[in-house]
Amino acid sequence: MGFIEYINLSSRIRALQSLNKFPNTTEVANPIWCPIEGSIPPWVNGILYRTGPGKYNLGDDKKKQYVIQHAFDGLPFVHRFELSSERQAVRYNNRLISDAVERRLVADPNANEIFFGHIPNLSTWRSFTNLLGRIAGMATSTRKSEMDPSDDTVGVTVTPNFPLPSKFGSVANSDNDHVLVTKTDANILQQVHSNTLEPKRLFDYGEYDERLDGILSAAHHQRDPKTEDIFNFSINFGRNPAMKVFRIDSTGKETQVLATIRERLLPEGQRSTYLPAYVHSFWLTENYVIIPESPLHYANNGVDVLVHGAVATAMAWKEDSPAYLHIISRDPSIGHVVSLPVDPFFTFHTGNAWDSLDSDGNPVIDMDCCAFSNGDILYQINRYGDMERFAGEYKKAHNGSYPNGAGKQRNISLAGGPFQFGDLRRYRATWSKNTGKATCRVIAKNMEFPRFAPQLACQKTRYLWGCQHEDATATHSERFSLIKVDTETGDVIKYDRESTMFSEPVFVPNPRSKTGDEDDGALLSFANVFDPRGPSYDRCILSIVNASTMQEIGRCNIGQFVTNTFHGSYVDVDFVSVAIN
Repeated sequence: MGFIEYINLSSRIRALQSLNKFPNTTEVANPIWCPIEGSIPPWVNGILYRTGPGKYNLGDDKKKQYVIQHAFDGLPFVHRFELSSERQAVRYNNRLISDAVERRLVADPNANEIFFGHIPNLSTWRSFTNLLGRIAGMATSTRKSEMDPSDDTVGVTVTPNFPLPSKFGSVANSDNDHVLVTKTDANILQQVHSNTLEPKRLFDYGEYDERLDGILSAAHHQRDPKTEDIFNFSINFGRNPAMKVFRIDSTGKETQVLATIRERLLPEGQRSTYLPAYVHSFWLTENYVIIPESPLHYANNGVDVLVHGAVATAMAWKEDSPAYLHIISRDPSIGHVVSLPVDPFFTFHTGNAWDSLDSDGNPVIDMDCCAFSNGDILYQINRYGDMERFAGEYKKAHNGSYPNGAGKQRNISLAGGPFQFGDLRRYRATWSKNTGKATCRVIAKNMEFPRFAPQLACQKTRYLWGCQHEDATATHSERFSLIKVDTETGDVIKYDRESTMFSEPVFVPNPRSKTGDEDDGALLSFANVFDPRGPSYDRCILSIVNASTMQEIGRCNIGQFVTNTFHGSYVDVDFVSVAIN
């Protein structure tokens, strides 16, 4: 896509985004105690962290010096919930972690910022000079660890006890601070204070090993619960794109590049060109790392990200192309094993995975994920979290129909139509010396944000918990319910509350379980309640749900505001990792 074509596309997308009205999250810097309705189980004593976009109207909210109109691009907040069963209350605080970005955009609304989907209203000349600035910045970029700790937007996942680069030294200090890191789909991480949530430093994977110099990485790393090693990849754009898959040990001192992928290794021995795809998460088993290459890819090998200054518009869906499952051995002497084609799909979020051997001694890998059959979700998420308060609200706002955004762009629909989740699928991959195949079966419809019992990572699991999308009715808002899926029977149990948008459920296993059942535990979900009376009555709550029966056992009101959070992690009272995203 040429520069002028992009300018025309930008105007169409701004029209789609024009009716998005995202409120700012109320900042709660000084912790407050929130009493529980119901009860906190005696074994749920720990800290839940969540992160997500929270500030859209920058500067003076009344003047709105800069307004962000894409759901994913609000400046991120981290939220901290300290649950006390003894006190039967939750201690809550949150913080904006991109203060310097806000200052920069308010000072210069034409500032050169790369967004996920927000399209700022810039003149053609300023768009062009920003493009030149992005190109020049590739050769003169400042080390991230030398930047202001709040001078980037890093707020998709939040991870306690993430191993820091050994060069940073000890992080222990007098105020009992622990390691807490946020991540996104770029090669950048942010350390924040585990109590106050104040940003402490920015860094990238190159601080562990200079070979890890790619532009992109996955917001969802993988972690081996036995060794506590972490796994991820970095992707370089350009004429010869490559993906480096790596392991970092639990101390941050040792890094291994497991494989560098520049081409697909097909099961019959052929090879084909690797296409840098959008990868938000991937799978880990005891012996393998599995990374999906979907047809949703970065156009022109990623160059269009520089041209556009936005990730979403720089993507394309490659029609008539399969997806590929790149299987990499955790033994670096073996490396990239095979790339198995499978029917086209895209996934934001993977579930559990495990490997085994079939009767002939061939490896078999089972992998769960929530998947889409095309790339249309890319533009549906424009308004993620801006829920309809009654059926047809958005059609009414658009004079009776959803705008179609002039059809498709790069085989992706620009329609601002109803938001939809994908399907829960289980992929199975197997291969031998000269052959291999990957298959798929749909377990459940309409599911996102899958979580499983974390103590069973890399082992066969039966249950998954997640969110299901519920359409608005004449009297109640669009919302997300919580569901439990039995992957063996396909049975689904739902917990649904009117006008309530539950977030990704974080599963906390019961350490006092007498049965040892996989589903013996509690779900923690931060939720928005959209009051039928209007936005001034909206609020957010923390809900505690019995993971087996899907009945709520506790709830506390957090504040008279709403906020979108994507993902969360939980540590126990001793700050030991329990459920890590």
